[in-house]
Amino acid sequence: MPTVRTTFRPDLEFEVDDAEYLDLQRQGLLVEGDADQDVPPGTAAPAAPEPAPQPAAVAPKKPGTTKES
Repeated sequence: MPTVRTTFRPDLEFEVDDAEYLDLQRQGLLVEGDADQDVPPGTAAPAAPEPAPQPAAVAPKKPGTTKES
């Protein structure tokens, strides 16, 4: 059974059977290179920037009183 590292978890090694290996290879999901190489631990994607502050919602103004003639 081959031991592989995948692109979505390069810090972990998985034992897969030959069919799984060929399928992962076909999809381009295997980390290429020597399995004994040191691979840095996976890191999370950078956090999305915080949205710009929005002005406080303003309540609609009440219609002013008008003098009727």
